[in-house]
Parts: sequence; C-alpha cells; structure tokens
Amino acid sequence: MVLRIAAAQISHETNVFSSVPTDLAAFERSGLSIGRAIFERERSTNSAFGGFIDASEVAGFELIPVVSVWATPSGMVTGEAIRQLLVELGEGLVAAGRIDGVLLGIHGAMVTEVDDDGDALILESVRQAVGSTIPVVATLDLHANISQRMVDAATALIGYDTYPHVDMAERAREAADLTVRIIRGEVRPVTVLVKPPMAPTSQNMPTDRDPMRTLIARAHEMEAMPGVLNVTLAGGFPPSDSADTGAGVLVTTDGDKDLAGRLANDLARRMWDARQQFLGGVTSFQDAAEIIFRRPDAVDRPLVLVDIGDNPWSGSPGDSAELLRFLLAEQVYRAIHAMIVDPDSVERCITAGVGATVDLTLGGSTDELHGPPLPVRAYVRAISDGRYVNEGPMMAGLPVDLGPTAVILCGDPPMTVLVTSKAETPIDRNVFRAHGIDPERVRVIALKGKGHFRAAFEPIAEQIVLVEGPGISGSDFRRLPFAKIRRPVWPLDEIG
Repeated sequence: MVLRIAAAQISHETNVFSSVPTDLAAFERSGLSIGRAIFERERSTNSAFGGFIDASEVAGFELIPVVSVWATPSGMVTGEAIRQLLVELGEGLVAAGRIDGVLLGIHGAMVTEVDDDGDALILESVRQAVGSTIPVVATLDLHANISQRMVDAATALIGYDTYPHVDMAERAREAADLTVRIIRGEVRPVTVLVKPPMAPTSQNMPTDRDPMRTLIARAHEMEAMPGVLNVTLAGGFPPSDSADTGAGVLVTTDGDKDLAGRLANDLARRMWDARQQFLGGVTSFQDAAEIIFRRPDAVDRPLVLVDIGDNPWSGSPGDSAELLRFLLAEQVYRAIHAMIVDPDSVERCITAGVGATVDLTLGGSTDELHGPPLPVRAYVRAISDGRYVNEGPMMAGLPVDLGPTAVILCGDPPMTVLVTSKAETPIDRNVFRAHGIDPERVRVIALKGKGHFRAAFEPIAEQIVLVEGPGISGSDFRRLPFAKIRRPVWPLDEIG
C-alpha cells in the first residue's frame, strides 16, 4: 500500500515589539497557497515544501499538500489570522482522508494574540486532528524558540543547520525520510530538549564561522553516532519575548532517552561556554565612513554595508531612512540601496512618471523607533511591479513580490535607491537585477538585514560592514522592553 503523507507550512517569526500586527491579509500578501496549487509554486525550490515534494518523488509516497504560507516577520499574529489558518489546516487534514503521517514546515518563533507559543498551538491542533498514533514531524528555523510543548506535540522536530538558511529543502527531505522510517516501524524517536539560559543576538550566528561552525560540527559528529536520529541546535529569536524565548538543543534518538539527554546537555554546555563569541561584530557609522573612503577606487568588488537595526526579516518595518541619510551625508558615490518601504512615495513616483523629478519624504512613517522621515529630491529612473524570482542559494526558485516599486536617484553624487510598497529583506542579487541594476558593478551595496544577505552577497563582496541604526532588530537589547522572557537570561542578565 502506498503511504499517504499530508504536508503543510504555516510559518512566522514574530517580533512582539513591532507596531505592525500580522493579520490574515499579511499572510495573504506573502502568498497563501492551498492544495495542489502548492506544487506549482514550490516544486524544485529550496524551501520546506520543495524538500517535501522532492522526498515524495524519490521515496514514492503520496504527498497530500494542505496549506502553505510564510509571512514576512512583523508584530504579533492576530487571533483571527491564526484561527483561520488552523481552520484551513484542519479542514485540509480531514479532506485528505486516510493519512499515514504529517509533515510540517513551521518556524518556532511565532507569537499570537491567543497563545504565546504559536508553533506549539499549530502542532497541538494537528495532533488533535490526526490522533496520537500518526507521526507528526516538523522542520524548524535555526532561530526557533523551542518549547517543551512543541516537543510533546510532535513525533520529531528537525531544525535547519545553516544560517543563512540554505538547507531548507535538505532538512525537509530529512524530515520526510524520518517520517517514512517511523511509519514503517524502523525507528521509535525519543527527544530531549535542553535550553541553556541564553538568548544570543544573531549577527555573529552564521554557521560558516565560529561560534556556530564549531557547534554545528559537533552536532554532526553526534548525528553520526549509532542510535542518533537528529541533533538540532537553535539560536532562538529574542524579540519574540515569550517564556520559551532563547537558545535550545534538541537530540532525537531511536528509543534511547538517556543518550539523548547526555548529548543534549553536552551541546548546550558547549553553546553556553561559547556565549561571548555571539556578541560584537557591529561597526559605528563613523567608522563605516572611514572604511568606505579608505578603499581605493581600483578595488573591483563592492563593499556591502548592512543596517541590522531595521531588518524586515527580524520584524522591523523596513522604512528606516537612516542608512540612506548616512550615505547621502557622506556623499558616498557609486552606491545602491535596498530598500526603503514607503508605498506613498512609490505612488507619487508612479504619478509623476519615469523621467520626472519629484520631492519625496522617505520612510519613518510606521513608528518613532526607526528614525524620522528623510526629505529628498528624486529622479524617477524606473517603475516596476516589484516581482522577481530568487536565484539563490537561499530560497532559490521562490517568487518575491515587493509590490509596486520605484527606482530613484537622489543626492550628489546620485545614489540609486529602491523604494518599495512591501517589506522584505534583500537576500538575493535579483532584487537589483530585476530593476536593471548590476550589483557587481558598484562601489557600495547598502542593504538592510542581519545574516541572510550573506548567502548571495558575500561571494561578490570585497568587505562586509554591519552598522546599527535605530530600530527593533539590532543587537542592542537595551532598546527593547522585555516583559515575558524567562529570567535570568544572558545577555540581559549576568549569569555565572
């Protein structure tokens, strides 16, 4: 009998300090797919569903797609949104008929108005729908705030091993392979979660460098041991500010809880011992200016300058103009900037038309946390629908929709700036190429981000410099009024 496995993705990384609620419309704007339409959107992509589809074709099980949605990180998920998404999920599971297992793509840092542990709520809803005997295996983001509720509701949880997350499809294939083994009775997963008392900032969390490189290498050594099914190391996402916010280590073994506990405690201790290495790595704007102007013009590769304070993929609105304000004040030349979210300015550019000069007041409209608006006189170079497809390696093949977008020139010397209608983090070089800009033929690439940009931009960069403008997504946790995170926790508190 052919195995029938249902699959769904409901993913959101919630920054509770954002003033922008994540309602149902926010999920729909990001692309809500139901049923077989998911195959058309996500087949052959480097995504969780892309991996589920690949695994089904290789292993020969029938994959029943239910719902797939990923919303840009923002504020708390509304009760209406999560309830409606759970209705779609529940009805889809019922309509699937007989199923032998469930695959889920979740984030692990969702906070909702009805439950601070949104991902546990999703897992528990699935468990209630399918019963206690059906395997439920989920993939998690490397920045998940893993809770015991999540562990208890799932049969197994498998986190990404990379940041930037270039292994989404690979981990999904791993989850699918494990699900098939569980269904066939080949393994009996038991999982132990250990959470060291730390909620590290993430600018030094990329897995191709220490401290994460060494920690992930140790996790892979553990996975090679007899009886070990998976080792997941999660850095956590501090701005979710829930009781379970922070780092976590999961070890899943084949029926050996003692082994899982020993390994999880060992890796958690190693992470704790390396905690100081997660700090730093951010340069002042003044130092960034000196770095930019010390570089000779003969350097062929661009300097990549990244503002981590207004990173949409950490829940910031993306409408801070502070990085652009700095570049204009320093008269940085041959520079491109992605991006400032300002739909009103985009509309003014559309009305004025390509080739027009228009006075704009850019950004600073969502709240007072990301700096004031910036007045500029802009030449409208181009107008687009803001749509392109990621080249990768991260999220390769997935479409992106920035909404109506204006390419403007402003300042002296003129700087090229993308002004968009929707918030996204520029993780792919096609964000520029789709607008007629070659990112490899400039002196400075200015971005908003934290770490995901590295997958596409580090290979072409001569140097990367991180700066921290005002905002809710930076490394300075003193800016954020934490209320629910379990204390004491490092680095908010001094511990031992």
